[in-house]
Amino acid sequence: MDVGLKQLTRDLVNIVGQDNAFSDRPTALAYAKDTMPWDVEPHHMPYAVVRPADSREVSAILTYASAKKIPVHTHGSGTSLVGLGRPKTNAIVLDTARMQDLKIFPERGYFEVGPGMHIGNLRKALAPHNALLPIFPGSEPIATIGGSVSVNTSAHAVDASLCKPGDYVLGMEVVLATGEILQTGTQSTRKPAGIEATKFLVGSEGLLCVITRIRMRLIPKPHMANIVAYFNSTEEILDTVMAMYREGMHTPLFFEYLDEKSSKVGFEAVGLEAPPGAVAMMSMHSATEVGCREKARIFLEFVKKANPIEARIVSDAAEWDKIWSSRAEAGNYVYRLGSTFGSEITPRVDKLKLAFREAKELILNLDSFKGNEFYSFGHIGAPTIHGYAFIPTKDISNEVKKAVTLEVREKTEALNVKYGGCGGEWGLTAQRAGFLEKKYGPVYTQTLIRLKKTFDPENILNRGNLEGWL
Repeated sequence: MDVGLKQLTRDLVNIVGQDNAFSDRPTALAYAKDTMPWDVEPHHMPYAVVRPADSREVSAILTYASAKKIPVHTHGSGTSLVGLGRPKTNAIVLDTARMQDLKIFPERGYFEVGPGMHIGNLRKALAPHNALLPIFPGSEPIATIGGSVSVNTSAHAVDASLCKPGDYVLGMEVVLATGEILQTGTQSTRKPAGIEATKFLVGSEGLLCVITRIRMRLIPKPHMANIVAYFNSTEEILDTVMAMYREGMHTPLFFEYLDEKSSKVGFEAVGLEAPPGAVAMMSMHSATEVGCREKARIFLEFVKKANPIEARIVSDAAEWDKIWSSRAEAGNYVYRLGSTFGSEITPRVDKLKLAFREAKELILNLDSFKGNEFYSFGHIGAPTIHGYAFIPTKDISNEVKKAVTLEVREKTEALNVKYGGCGGEWGLTAQRAGFLEKKYGPVYTQTLIRLKKTFDPENILNRGNLEGWL
């Protein structure tokens, strides 16, 4: 860094004001921590934290940082499950929290929003316009729209039913690492054909630019009908998903599952009687209530062909809220009551059951820790398998936490390579950077490095994520 810390702080105050620039240790520590289970280390600690108000202030910060060769790490809410949110080197952390301006244009068919707005608040703001926000993270109350678009994650939704957020992004305002402000896309509801920057800036994980405004199409909110099914085993749910694609069924908007252990934990947490086995939850959608009921009836008949213990449409909203909440509560349990190490496996659909069996086997037989438990739940209709190594204590060393995290990551990513998957929810750099070369080869990764260098010659933005630093 070509400037002292006191001078850096003064310079940043001149850009964003006294109330929005911080270099105290407690604030730095708060921004160095994320969802990763191991402790913060000195190289994670930011030099300073800034909260710019708009693209002009972001531009000034990046122009300054580029000139002084100071890394900048963009912060949304820090909820990434592959370590994207934690700085990998001492840096300026650029928090997008102040950029929450929202303008809804029903007459134009779109809305524009700043990157710092939380998904839950944005969904509420769109509701009076009967609009659906096509992003459904488990961390909805705190996850930001900027982070979601940066990773291009629809989270819990089934891609075959809803596609990705980027399919609805019409354009963006972004700031390049050099401080240049770039407008992309269109104000028409028809997206550009051919080469256009929005397409490769969406999903670029903060490596190429800082997003300062997003323009997204307004999507009419559909009617929904919900189905619950109880199976003797998780593998019967996997068979159902494989048959759904094989037989060309209309896919649900949501198709979640809880394995035999997770279902008991989740149902108990919401006050429901323990289910008899693994649980599948499906939500069908349609433009009309009649069409939705018919889709649900057809899909229920399809599910029943798998001979579940029970399968039915849930019409009572309060009952469905409890059943649906059990999925989140199962996740809360494993993260709250112990040390949890997750995976994201998205195999080719016809290999779904094989991938699940191997994931369970390897997680129960780790080299880095013996005696852990296995839990599994997730968005199986996507298909996504989340297999978790659960250790029912937080009292394990930092070294063991790292070792288990990396072993679970490496071995489950090998299943993605083996069975044709790539991950569809959590992003592909940080802890997963090494996977990219194993999956696609060195030419692919070198192409990404050259692209990064074109947009960011000094490697200012999110340094270490593409390199796979911890």
